[in-house]
Amino acid sequence: MKTGTSPPDALPLGAASLYMKEFENIIASGKEPVMTKEYKPQVANEFERYLNPQTLKRHVFRSEKVRKIIEHYAQVNNSSVKQIEKQVKEIIDEIGLERNLAIIRWCGMAITAIAKRILSGIYVNSANIRRVREQLGRNPVCYLPSHRSYMDFVLMSYICFYYDIEIPGIAAGMDFHGMFGMGTMLRKTGAFFMRRSFSNDELYWDIFREYMYALISAYHIGVEFFIEGTRSRNFKALVPKIGLLSMALLPYFTGEVSDVTIVPVSITYERLLEEQLFVYELLGVPKPKETTKGFFKALKIIDERFGKMYLDFGAPISVREFFGHTGADRMPRASMGAHLQKLNKCELDLIKKLGNEIIYQQQRGIVISTFNLLCLYYASRIYLEHWVNIDELANGIAELKKLFEELGAHVATDLNCLKVDIMETVEIHSNIVHFENGRLQFTQVAAAQLAQEIDSKRLKAHVLLPQAMAVAVPALALQLYINPCMFWLARPAYLIIAALQLREEQQTQRGVKIPESFGTYSEVVDSLFQRVSKLDNIFKHEFIIESNRDMEEFNRNLALLSKHGVLTIAQNNGRITFHENVASNVILSSLAPFLCLYYQLAVTVNEFPTVSCSTSSSRSNECDEFSTKDVLIHMQQRIEKLMQLPNVANVHPYCLALDNLNIALYSFQQAGCIKKDKESGMLQHVHDKPLRTLEAELLRYCQLLPFKQYYKVASAHMISTPSKL
Repeated sequence: MKTGTSPPDALPLGAASLYMKEFENIIASGKEPVMTKEYKPQVANEFERYLNPQTLKRHVFRSEKVRKIIEHYAQVNNSSVKQIEKQVKEIIDEIGLERNLAIIRWCGMAITAIAKRILSGIYVNSANIRRVREQLGRNPVCYLPSHRSYMDFVLMSYICFYYDIEIPGIAAGMDFHGMFGMGTMLRKTGAFFMRRSFSNDELYWDIFREYMYALISAYHIGVEFFIEGTRSRNFKALVPKIGLLSMALLPYFTGEVSDVTIVPVSITYERLLEEQLFVYELLGVPKPKETTKGFFKALKIIDERFGKMYLDFGAPISVREFFGHTGADRMPRASMGAHLQKLNKCELDLIKKLGNEIIYQQQRGIVISTFNLLCLYYASRIYLEHWVNIDELANGIAELKKLFEELGAHVATDLNCLKVDIMETVEIHSNIVHFENGRLQFTQVAAAQLAQEIDSKRLKAHVLLPQAMAVAVPALALQLYINPCMFWLARPAYLIIAALQLREEQQTQRGVKIPESFGTYSEVVDSLFQRVSKLDNIFKHEFIIESNRDMEEFNRNLALLSKHGVLTIAQNNGRITFHENVASNVILSSLAPFLCLYYQLAVTVNEFPTVSCSTSSSRSNECDEFSTKDVLIHMQQRIEKLMQLPNVANVHPYCLALDNLNIALYSFQQAGCIKKDKESGMLQHVHDKPLRTLEAELLRYCQLLPFKQYYKVASAHMISTPSKL
């Protein structure tokens, strides 16, 4: 069993192509799931006797630990034991999963019918999922899928049924619990429900933790939850939330189970069902509330096309092997009540490390589609003020496919029918781009249409002008399909920027005195590594690629960039040479929106407290503290104004994206440049570590990019054809 500690090597090019052949389309004619088949699944964990959902609830309620919890809260709250018992039963009933095979079969038939209408296929790596199935039955299993869509909930269960794997218990938010009819249906297909926030309800916390404990230690079906905590609205991996993972691993740390198997699952969508909603939410339009009415309204998607979905089960990770435990130090807490079972700092650090590894493996399993490569190439040509036709697109995508496969990515592009593939994927995403007179162009949303559809009074931050949103909507949508590629491109981009920075310093040296050497080859490489690490630290909350493989990946990226003619370092004197080409332009243009966003946000935050705080604040206009909302409003106001200027650099519509602005603000906070008051939630500058220093560094990085302004060039690529919303 793979431990996840050894760094995975990039597949040889031939092997990379063969890997994609392991995917089978399970809704192809003749391969569709037979939902009426006899269902004899392989369980996650084998026992002599199996509990059912009702006996599982009784098992939790009657456990010694829950009895201790009841007695503890009866004493603390000065209540009778019966009163606490009643509350506990209600909590368990609210949480508890159920299982109705008839409903599971009916849901599977509905999914098949809808999928065959809107999708070109659901592609599953059958070899990997069968390898996982062979290892089931030995110990508890946690399936941890990437989370980009609500479809993730049903897709995993659908796949498990198809391959005769026991459908796991799925952690679902209470949003779904309140949906008339839908909550019951989800529960009967294996969902157990958790409140979004229960930090103030200690009894609920302890009972939920005991229910999760029982699912892992005493139940046979396995557990599924999303380690990112929520759907990623920018199509990038989010920082892992370790709350549920910590609960799931508690039986391991108490010694009740000898091991837990983690299965990272990568789910990829050629076109995401929530794509347009996510773009609007990034600009400040509130998320619609989940309702049954809203669900049926959303079924209008059956008239649209969404291309292909891919699902890949990663190599299972043994928690015991990953942590390097013998188990001897885990026994003393096994019989303690939940209110006494606290993980220590060492254990939490191990879980954080495991969480990062899971996210890393999820991203390695993501399939890169032709549209991902098209967006990358098209964005790079926009920066260079070049129009592109299908021939140039085909050549560029073919080169990028080779680059990504050398990096180790799984690429779905078929070079044998590339132009047909391009035409099909452009048609699927015609709300973002289309061909006009043989050239690829943005499909602009009419400003008047946006003004009618969006209630400006409900926007979370600044009330953006419809004209600004009309440009931002397709540009952000394009960027969303670039973002999954950043797992592979962020560090090569850091390396190019570090090399450009060091080359600039070498050229400055030459201007003063012609040196015989810029240092030894190893000294120059060491300097580059330090500079890459600095960029890695700036963007570590943006791109979740921490995996203790930094040096190995640095060496791989340096070799790759040298092979593609981007960078060379002279062995005799350490002189850096940079060659601009397709690879360098694509890699740098992928990072450019993030550099712009971080730089412009640093400029915005540095204008506080000199700018007026929001009128909603009870503090003075010239305040020493400022709120996150103040920053977001002022940032969007600034960017909107800058987008209207004739010549402006370092501005991209992505600078308006609220989710990314919040991530960047958090990064500034973690870097110690600003601090947040725990009681008021207000922000303040940290004067001994000024943000202006970081602002200057970010500006220097931006100035190293070989591009002109993005905004006006992008506008020229747009026409007023209304997009399909």
